Amino acid sequence: HTLPSFYAAADAFAMPCRSRRRGLEVEGLGIVYLEAAASGLPVLAGDSGGAPDAVRDGETGHVVDGHSVAATADRLTRLLRNLELAHEMGEKGRHWVQTEWTWDRSYATLAGLLHSAGVAG
Repeated sequence: HTLPSFYAAADAFAMPCRSRRRGLEVEGLGIVYLEAAASGLPVLAGDSGGAPDAVRDGETGHVVDGHSVAATADRLTRLLRNLELAHEMGEKGRHWVQTEWTWDRSYATLAGLLHSAGVAG
């Protein structure tokens, strides 16, 4: 895969997705945000669909209005001008993904939801 080399060369990951077609076309969870965070990058995501769930706003990166060029540029410029902060956010993102986004954790969450809905166990 070439993705790891691209992530390694970056200072931040930005994909300011946005909802389109009056909210009928939205971003899903956005695994790419989690991949970037796992690589130690601060993440800038748009506020569409499930994308904000893949970022802890202000901690592992930023969530912006994907329609706002000014908001996107402001947050990305702040990260690139303060690489110490960007590195800190990236490290927090890596830790968050390694502890909260594991298969074991996903299984436990799904099993709990199924159990509470009376579907399992």
